[in-house]
Amino acid sequence: MSTVNLQEILIVNGLGITLMIFLLLMRRQNVQKRYYREKLYGTMMWLTIMGCAVETLSFLIDNRVFFGCIPLSYLLNTLCFLGTSCVGFLWCLYVELRIFNSLQKVWKSIKYLVIPFAIIVLISLVNLSGCGILFTISEENVYQRGALVGLVYVVLFFYFLYSISLVDRSRKNGLHIHDFPTCYFVFPCMIGTLIQGVMYGIALGWTSVALALLFVYIQLQSLNALVDPLSGLYNRRYLDNILDHLQHNEKHAVYGIMIDVNGFKKINDSFGHSAGDDAIRNIGQILLDSLPKCGIAIRYAGDEFILLLNTEEEAVTKDTIQKLHRNVERFNQLKKRKYQLSLSAGYERFDAKTGDTESFLLAMDKRMYAAKREYYERHEGLSDEE
Repeated sequence: MSTVNLQEILIVNGLGITLMIFLLLMRRQNVQKRYYREKLYGTMMWLTIMGCAVETLSFLIDNRVFFGCIPLSYLLNTLCFLGTSCVGFLWCLYVELRIFNSLQKVWKSIKYLVIPFAIIVLISLVNLSGCGILFTISEENVYQRGALVGLVYVVLFFYFLYSISLVDRSRKNGLHIHDFPTCYFVFPCMIGTLIQGVMYGIALGWTSVALALLFVYIQLQSLNALVDPLSGLYNRRYLDNILDHLQHNEKHAVYGIMIDVNGFKKINDSFGHSAGDDAIRNIGQILLDSLPKCGIAIRYAGDEFILLLNTEEEAVTKDTIQKLHRNVERFNQLKKRKYQLSLSAGYERFDAKTGDTESFLLAMDKRMYAAKREYYERHEGLSDEE
């Protein structure tokens, strides 16, 4: 290893660590840590810091003989391979959570997405025996790539391409009109990975991940303005954008469901506004867990919400409402809260020919209040104000 390369590695990976520390400081005041997606993002940042540090140390000790150098080299290079694959895996989970914001939906994907990462873990553990299928460390403590090292790059590029396809499918849905900035992560990582893969001794892989995470963070600030911070759902501004999009696009078949919380005022009056905020947060998660992949959830105003489903089938809409009520019942049975949740819902199909969004909202609202009256009639002694 030449002195020039060592200087380059120290400078580039030092830059990567500096960027991540800077980003950590930026996120301290802004991040809502209760979201699992933000925890995943933070984990990727810490993995990047670890990757930059471990990779630098592995290059520094390469071709230097001292007591325990060979086991240390095996350990450091194994951590680099595992960390790289882990970041790709976590990135896919993060993208899914940004799009669907539901752990239930992500769990269905994990059992498939984890397979490539598990293969790399298995190969890395086998390689520690010294068989050299991934890499070898000579008696002079010199690192050499093995026959299966390319598999790590294949797995990493699989995760990159999967995240792109995931965003593309959500865009074609017609309701996710603001694309998640996947390219800001994938392209820098692909370029850095390719350069480091072709030119051994050039350290760009982990620093490209650091740059990518910074680019994504910057781009997400504009998208965060379209999200309600309390419920985690899209906000009224996003709804206005969606309705404007639907007015000028006749090809989408859309059903809307308007939802109101029964007795929300009573929750606030009886248990305080902190309980009311907690109820809104839990309702937001219930709505997300109840949505099919063709839908989005919006906090319309106060304790009113709207679900939009990109489907031509009324049955999908009815099934969504039934699933919503089942999830509310499950929440009331399993979660220990001072309050009980109850929702009223009304749905309507958007008329793409007329593009009349006002009539669309009014029809949903009318049916929702009809369901609300039925609820209060079944529960005598309650009033609409409650």
